[in-house]
Amino acid sequence: MKVFWITPLLLLASTVAKAQDIPLLAPLRGDAASLVDTLKFIEEKLPGTVNYMVYLHDNITGTDQPPHTTSSTLTQVSADAGRCQISFHARFEITINGVQVIKAPESDGEIFLKQVQEISLAQKETMEQRAHARAGHPQLSPKIDPPITLVVVRSAPPNLSKTFSFYDESLAERVSKALQHAVSLCGGGKPETF
Repeated sequence: MKVFWITPLLLLASTVAKAQDIPLLAPLRGDAASLVDTLKFIEEKLPGTVNYMVYLHDNITGTDQPPHTTSSTLTQVSADAGRCQISFHARFEITINGVQVIKAPESDGEIFLKQVQEISLAQKETMEQRAHARAGHPQLSPKIDPPITLVVVRSAPPNLSKTFSFYDESLAERVSKALQHAVSLCGGGKPETF
C-alpha cells in the first residue's frame, strides 16, 4: 500500500519542480513591440560598414571596366520615439586599384517616420543594372561581390529615399519589418489602393 502512495507523491513533486523551472515569457515581438523597443532594435542593427566589389561588363563590346571597391559606412544611429525620427551619419567612397576615385562628402541623414511612404528590399546588383538601363546603357552588366541586400526607405516628397546596405539578407528583412512597424506606429505609410 505504501508503494502506491509513494509513486503519486514522486510524480507530484517532479511536476512541482518542473513548473518552477518554466522560463518567463519572451519579450513581445513583431506587431506587439512598442515603438521604443522597435527603434532600439533599429539603432542596434543599422550601424556598420559594408564593403563590396563591383565588376562591370559591357555586353556589346565584350570588355570589362576596371573593378572597383565600394565602402558604405553608417555611424551615430540614433532614434527618437517622441519625434518619430531616426538620424545617422553616413560615409561613402569608391576606390579603383587602391586609389580613391569618389568620396562623397560625409553627411548626416534623418528619416521622419511619419513621412515614410514605402519600405522595400532590393538586391544591389539589380538596382545597379536598372540604374545603367535608365541612364541609357542597358548593355552594362554589373556583378556585386559579395551580394548586398538593400533596405530602401522612400519618403514624401516623392523620390526622396535612403538606402541601407546589408551582407545578411535575413537581417535586412528583419530591419525592414521593424521599420515598417515603426512607421505604422508613427502614423506614416501609404495605404495600398491596388
